[in-house]
Amino acid sequence: MNIRRSVAGQAMPAETVKLEKDAFRKQDGTTIAWLGGAGIFINARGTNIMVDPVLEGFDMPLLIDQAITPEEVPVLDAVLITHIDNDHFSKLTLHDLEAVTRSIHAPQYVAEDARNDGLSAEGHGIGEHFTVSAAGGAASDALTVTLTPTRHNWQNYLPEYNYREWKEEDYCGFRIETPDGVIWVPGDSQPIPALFTQEAPDAILFDFSDNDWHIGFEGAVKMAATYPDAKLICIHWGTVDAPEFTPFNGDPERIRAAIINPERLYALAPGELLTL
Repeated sequence: MNIRRSVAGQAMPAETVKLEKDAFRKQDGTTIAWLGGAGIFINARGTNIMVDPVLEGFDMPLLIDQAITPEEVPVLDAVLITHIDNDHFSKLTLHDLEAVTRSIHAPQYVAEDARNDGLSAEGHGIGEHFTVSAAGGAASDALTVTLTPTRHNWQNYLPEYNYREWKEEDYCGFRIETPDGVIWVPGDSQPIPALFTQEAPDAILFDFSDNDWHIGFEGAVKMAATYPDAKLICIHWGTVDAPEFTPFNGDPERIRAAIINPERLYALAPGELLTL
């Protein structure tokens, strides 16, 4: 791992690797890139998706350069959104990707909110499956996506958000079955039992934020032990310049020292490609 430190001591990734158009082309395998924050890009044999892309306009200062701008994205077969928080759900990004995006998928409430903003989005329930494929792609290369449970409805505990009841099903993770293996995005979540009873994935987009509404440090250690062979790709760290704000300031070196099989933990630079 190539970890840098901010002036305030916050863990930062290596310098951003530009995500070029070649990364979106038809290929033999599946590659994953971290986009910073909780965002990821997956190219599975030419089927291209992004999960929770926030490629512009975030309302807090950043420690990283963006790996790609919306104008540089050539095609997306789907964008998946886990929940409504603005470090996951960027309407500005989605509007600027609209011309090259074939579908948007999210929990029902998030999809409704997107549609109210003029975006075409499909809503799904927890446990529901849907497929994503490239235009003209072979059926055998299609991805099967399943929404997995989370608990992240923190808004219920703040008076300013009490204009509705925030339900657990308004937030989700995504289990993405590709021809080359299973990628799981657990989503922001407290350490609920469902996080530790999944069929073992091949790669986990690993949030280790030590925060009451995230998995917490001990919960992340438990997840790593529950799925001892899965690649762990660090997300939700090293992006936002907020050293006192626990959802954003996890340290990959600290979590690596606490998990089993630590060689499978990847603290990628934004835009750096990892083969599944």
